[in-house]
Amino acid sequence: IVVVDAYGSPTIRHDLRVFDAGSGLPGPPSLRIIQPAGRVPKYNPRNGDMVDAAAETTTDVEAAHSIAPGANILLVETPAEETATGGGFAQFMAAENYVVSHGLGDVISQSFGLPEQNFGAATIRKLRYAFRDAYRRHVTVLAAANDFGVTGPVSVGGGFRTQPVVDWPASDPLVTGVGGTRL
Repeated sequence: IVVVDAYGSPTIRHDLRVFDAGSGLPGPPSLRIIQPAGRVPKYNPRNGDMVDAAAETTTDVEAAHSIAPGANILLVETPAEETATGGGFAQFMAAENYVVSHGLGDVISQSFGLPEQNFGAATIRKLRYAFRDAYRRHVTVLAAANDFGVTGPVSVGGGFRTQPVVDWPASDPLVTGVGGTRL
Protein backbone atom coordinates (compact mmCIF):
# COMPACT_ATOMS: atom_id res chain seq x y z
CA ILE A 1 0.00 0.00 0.00
CA VAL A 2 1.33 3.40 -0.99
CA VAL A 3 0.29 6.29 1.26
CA VAL A 4 0.92 9.77 -0.18
CA ASP A 5 1.01 12.68 2.26
CA ALA A 6 2.40 16.19 2.47
CA TYR A 7 5.49 16.49 4.69
CA GLY A 8 5.04 13.09 6.39
CA SER A 9 5.71 12.58 10.08
CA PRO A 10 9.06 12.46 11.88
CA THR A 11 7.62 9.99 14.40
CA ILE A 12 5.74 7.64 12.08
CA ARG A 13 7.79 4.52 12.86
CA HIS A 14 7.32 5.02 16.62
CA ASP A 15 3.65 5.95 16.17
CA LEU A 16 2.97 2.79 14.19
CA ARG A 17 4.71 0.58 16.77
CA VAL A 18 2.59 2.11 19.57
CA PHE A 19 -0.56 1.70 17.46
CA ASP A 20 0.27 -1.93 16.70
CA ALA A 21 0.94 -2.72 20.37
CA GLY A 22 -2.33 -1.11 21.43
CA SER A 23 -4.30 -2.81 18.65
CA GLY A 24 -2.69 -6.22 18.95
CA LEU A 25 -1.44 -6.07 15.37
CA PRO A 26 1.91 -7.38 14.20
CA GLY A 27 4.15 -4.79 12.58
CA PRO A 28 3.87 -4.50 8.81
CA PRO A 29 6.31 -6.65 6.83
CA SER A 30 7.96 -3.40 5.77
CA LEU A 31 7.53 0.36 6.22
CA ARG A 32 9.60 2.36 3.73
CA ILE A 33 9.64 6.13 3.33
CA ILE A 34 10.60 7.96 0.14
CA GLN A 35 10.50 11.57 -1.10
CA PRO A 36 10.44 11.33 -4.91
CA ALA A 37 9.00 14.82 -5.54
CA GLY A 38 11.77 16.60 -3.68
CA ARG A 39 13.25 16.87 -0.23
CA VAL A 40 10.71 17.52 2.52
CA PRO A 41 11.50 20.53 4.73
CA LYS A 42 12.75 19.77 8.23
CA TYR A 43 9.88 19.24 10.65
CA ASN A 44 9.06 22.34 12.69
CA PRO A 45 6.76 21.68 15.69
CA ARG A 46 5.81 25.41 15.69
CA ASN A 47 4.47 25.15 12.13
CA GLY A 48 0.78 24.27 12.43
CA ASP A 49 0.60 22.96 8.87
CA MET A 50 3.45 20.51 9.54
CA VAL A 51 1.87 19.40 12.83
CA ASP A 52 -1.45 18.79 11.06
CA ALA A 53 0.31 16.95 8.23
CA ALA A 54 2.14 14.70 10.70
CA ALA A 55 -1.16 13.79 12.37
CA GLU A 56 -2.75 13.10 8.97
CA THR A 57 0.20 10.93 7.97
CA THR A 58 0.00 8.92 11.18
CA THR A 59 -3.75 8.40 10.76
CA ASP A 60 -3.36 7.36 7.11
CA VAL A 61 -0.55 4.87 7.76
CA GLU A 62 -2.29 3.35 10.79
CA ALA A 63 -5.59 3.03 8.90
CA ALA A 64 -3.88 1.35 5.92
CA HIS A 65 -2.07 -1.04 8.25
CA SER A 66 -5.21 -1.94 10.19
CA ILE A 67 -7.15 -2.63 6.98
CA ALA A 68 -4.37 -4.78 5.49
CA PRO A 69 -2.03 -5.82 8.31
CA GLY A 70 -0.01 -8.15 6.08
CA ALA A 71 0.73 -5.50 3.43
CA ASN A 72 3.99 -3.66 2.97
CA ILE A 73 3.59 0.10 3.42
CA LEU A 74 5.37 2.72 1.37
CA LEU A 75 4.97 6.23 2.76
CA VAL A 76 5.52 8.82 0.03
CA GLU A 77 6.23 12.23 1.52
CA THR A 78 5.93 15.40 -0.57
CA PRO A 79 7.62 18.76 -0.02
CA ALA A 80 4.52 20.96 -0.38
CA GLU A 81 1.25 21.12 1.47
CA GLU A 82 -2.24 21.13 0.02
CA THR A 83 -3.72 24.61 -0.27
CA ALA A 84 -7.24 25.78 -1.12
CA THR A 85 -5.98 26.97 -4.51
CA GLY A 86 -4.49 23.59 -5.47
CA GLY A 87 -0.99 24.12 -4.15
CA GLY A 88 0.87 20.87 -3.50
CA PHE A 89 -1.04 18.88 -6.11
CA ALA A 90 1.74 19.08 -8.71
CA GLN A 91 4.08 17.44 -6.17
CA PHE A 92 1.45 14.85 -5.17
CA MET A 93 0.96 13.81 -8.79
CA ALA A 94 4.71 13.75 -9.52
CA ALA A 95 5.27 11.54 -6.48
CA GLU A 96 2.45 9.19 -7.45
CA ASN A 97 3.66 8.95 -11.01
CA TYR A 98 7.14 8.05 -9.73
CA VAL A 99 5.65 5.25 -7.63
CA VAL A 100 3.58 3.95 -10.54
CA SER A 101 6.34 4.14 -13.14
CA HIS A 102 8.76 2.33 -10.82
CA GLY A 103 6.26 -0.40 -9.86
CA LEU A 104 6.48 0.38 -6.13
CA GLY A 105 2.91 -0.47 -5.13
CA ASP A 106 -0.41 -1.98 -6.14
CA VAL A 107 -2.69 0.41 -4.23
CA ILE A 108 -2.27 4.16 -3.72
CA SER A 109 -4.14 5.87 -0.89
CA GLN A 110 -4.40 9.65 -0.93
CA SER A 111 -6.40 11.62 1.59
CA PHE A 112 -6.12 15.05 -0.02
CA GLY A 113 -8.72 16.70 -2.18
CA LEU A 114 -10.42 19.96 -3.07
CA PRO A 115 -13.65 20.97 -4.80
CA GLU A 116 -13.28 20.63 -8.54
CA GLN A 117 -14.09 24.35 -8.88
CA ASN A 118 -10.87 25.22 -7.03
CA PHE A 119 -8.87 23.83 -9.95
CA GLY A 120 -10.78 24.26 -13.17
CA ALA A 121 -11.06 21.64 -15.89
CA ALA A 122 -7.80 22.53 -17.65
CA THR A 123 -5.75 22.16 -14.45
CA ILE A 124 -7.38 18.83 -13.60
CA ARG A 125 -6.60 17.54 -17.11
CA LYS A 126 -2.93 18.46 -16.59
CA LEU A 127 -2.75 16.86 -13.12
CA ARG A 128 -4.39 13.50 -13.80
CA TYR A 129 -1.49 11.99 -15.81
CA ALA A 130 -0.50 9.86 -12.80
CA PHE A 131 -3.97 8.31 -12.72
CA ARG A 132 -3.84 7.46 -16.42
CA ASP A 133 -0.48 5.79 -15.88
CA ALA A 134 -1.81 3.93 -12.83
CA TYR A 135 -4.78 2.68 -14.85
CA ARG A 136 -2.49 1.40 -17.63
CA ARG A 137 -0.34 -0.42 -15.07
CA HIS A 138 -3.27 -1.86 -13.06
CA VAL A 139 -2.60 0.18 -9.92
CA THR A 140 -5.65 0.99 -7.81
CA VAL A 141 -5.93 4.62 -6.71
CA LEU A 142 -8.13 5.59 -3.74
CA ALA A 143 -8.98 9.14 -2.65
CA ALA A 144 -10.83 10.70 0.26
CA ALA A 145 -14.30 11.84 -0.78
CA ASN A 146 -14.25 14.97 1.40
CA ASP A 147 -13.90 16.00 5.04
CA PHE A 148 -16.74 18.55 4.84
CA GLY A 149 -19.78 16.64 3.57
CA VAL A 150 -21.19 18.19 0.39
CA THR A 151 -19.33 21.47 0.80
CA GLY A 152 -15.69 22.46 0.65
CA PRO A 153 -13.35 25.41 1.00
CA VAL A 154 -13.42 28.23 -1.52
CA SER A 155 -10.15 29.01 -3.23
CA VAL A 156 -9.83 32.45 -1.63
CA GLY A 157 -11.27 34.10 1.45
CA GLY A 158 -11.17 31.19 3.87
CA GLY A 159 -14.90 30.37 3.69
CA PHE A 160 -16.87 27.40 2.42
CA ARG A 161 -18.92 26.96 -0.73
CA THR A 162 -22.68 27.26 -0.27
CA GLN A 163 -23.61 24.79 -3.02
CA PRO A 164 -22.90 21.03 -3.09
CA VAL A 165 -19.49 20.17 -4.53
CA VAL A 166 -17.42 17.10 -5.29
CA ASP A 167 -13.75 16.79 -4.48
CA TRP A 168 -11.05 15.98 -6.97
CA PRO A 169 -9.27 13.55 -7.15
CA ALA A 170 -12.05 11.42 -5.62
CA SER A 171 -14.31 12.51 -8.51
CA ASP A 172 -11.85 11.35 -11.16
CA PRO A 173 -13.17 8.41 -13.21
CA LEU A 174 -9.85 6.58 -12.72
CA VAL A 175 -9.95 6.94 -8.91
CA THR A 176 -12.14 5.22 -6.33
CA GLY A 177 -13.67 7.79 -3.97
CA VAL A 178 -13.72 6.56 -0.37
CA GLY A 179 -15.80 8.13 2.36
CA GLY A 180 -19.31 9.11 3.16
CA THR A 181 -19.40 7.21 6.43
CA ARG A 182 -19.66 8.45 9.96
CA LEU A 183 -18.07 6.61 12.88
